[in-house]
Amino acid sequence: MLPSCITRISPISSFSSTTFRCFHASTSIHRGRYAFFNKHKKVTDPKKQDPDYFEKQAAKLPLDNHYLDALVLLWNDKIGSERELMMKATDKLIQHDGNYGLPDLDRTQPRLEFEAVDALKDAPESVKKIFSIDFGERKDLTSAWKRELVESVNKHKFDENSLQSKIAWATSLIRNWTMLAEEIQAKDPKKPAWLTHRIFLMLGYRRRMLRYLREQDTDEFERVLDVLKIAYHVPKQPEHVKTRKAWSEHALKKRVEAEKERRLEELHEKLKEGRDQKVAEIDKSVEALKKELESIYQRLENIAIIEGTKVAGVVGKYQPKLVEELSEHVLHSLLFYHKRPNEKSYS
Repeated sequence: MLPSCITRISPISSFSSTTFRCFHASTSIHRGRYAFFNKHKKVTDPKKQDPDYFEKQAAKLPLDNHYLDALVLLWNDKIGSERELMMKATDKLIQHDGNYGLPDLDRTQPRLEFEAVDALKDAPESVKKIFSIDFGERKDLTSAWKRELVESVNKHKFDENSLQSKIAWATSLIRNWTMLAEEIQAKDPKKPAWLTHRIFLMLGYRRRMLRYLREQDTDEFERVLDVLKIAYHVPKQPEHVKTRKAWSEHALKKRVEAEKERRLEELHEKLKEGRDQKVAEIDKSVEALKKELESIYQRLENIAIIEGTKVAGVVGKYQPKLVEELSEHVLHSLLFYHKRPNEKSYS
């Protein structure tokens, strides 16, 4: 008999506890064995900003035994580049010049809130430097960029609510936030999701404003794209399901069609080479065959004349004896035609 302070531990409960602990330990060990794979890649080739870049590359792949493997690699590159291109391709920020498409500013000028202060015009250089953009915060630089971009496309200096102004305002935020995100990521490899999410929302807002402007005024739409250096592409519905298999089948189908057209074109060009000479030879052969056929007909006619089945030297054209044949027909009808028993005679 055990004391009451000692608890009996059954073998079954001990085994269950041990199994439970081993299960949790094995799960954590299993998770630690495999490193996280991030499918998103850093894009450095500006050619990938073309929406049809990967389709064009798929069309250039050689049709050999490694064609499907090359398509798989191209698909992985396409999927890995999608997010980076979605965030940067419209502003041409892949391998940019370092300005992120933002205007060059004179940072020695006063900040926007101090521009109207007349005392700064005659102030010493040290005082001007304190109130300059260079000595301000980042928001002062951002405000200056916003004003420069808005004034480059707006209708007049008081215009703040037109589509052009909204597009320029959104463009300045997108490029400024992209610069800030890359500065943060240079210190910490982890992408700042709180900032990239805002960039994504602002891209959607600007795309909507661009669509409205394109529907209302095409010339103004083209001017805004040219001034702000925005790459706008009309989104099109995909021709296939967004999977690797469907994309590979679609690329293969297009490649087969292109290869078929290429070979047909080669055959057509080959057919056109020396076509006049070949046609002349064919015409010459046809004429020779016609002459041979006429000689055969002439020989057959001579044989028929010799056999007596045909008369030679007939002048004119044979006409049937219509009167004699008609008289014979009437005579036969009178001799051999009998009326039906119930047929009435009207004679």
